[in-house]
Amino acid sequence: MSFVDDWLAETMRHVNDALPRRAEKLSTLLEMEKPSVETVGGGRHYFDKKELEELLRKLPSEVSENLYLPIVFAKNPELGESTYIVKSRGSEAEAFRILMGLRTLPRVGNQPYTYKPLVTEFINRYPTLAVIGYL
Repeated sequence: MSFVDDWLAETMRHVNDALPRRAEKLSTLLEMEKPSVETVGGGRHYFDKKELEELLRKLPSEVSENLYLPIVFAKNPELGESTYIVKSRGSEAEAFRILMGLRTLPRVGNQPYTYKPLVTEFINRYPTLAVIGYL
């Protein structure tokens, strides 16, 4: 392998370091003094407790009770330049849909997706509730 290939391989290994190693339920995060999750890269992703409390006020209980955070928006080049999969273990896609005032989310297969302007707006509104990764 060439130097460039080695460098690119190493870079790609670290591109998703900010993703959560394991997402946590909203209720668990609210019980923490300093709500956070461990990241793939070994760091911490910290949540603003006010943003977490806002979710409880804005979301129906059936959504908030099954919500794992942070919400992961995954860039998938196969879907186009501005398209992001909304990774969902629980009700993350539904929470995103409600918080953004959308009627529905489009799907490819069984995966909901959205577009860059909506991801940007969501992160502007709720800076600590989401992360972006790459597939």
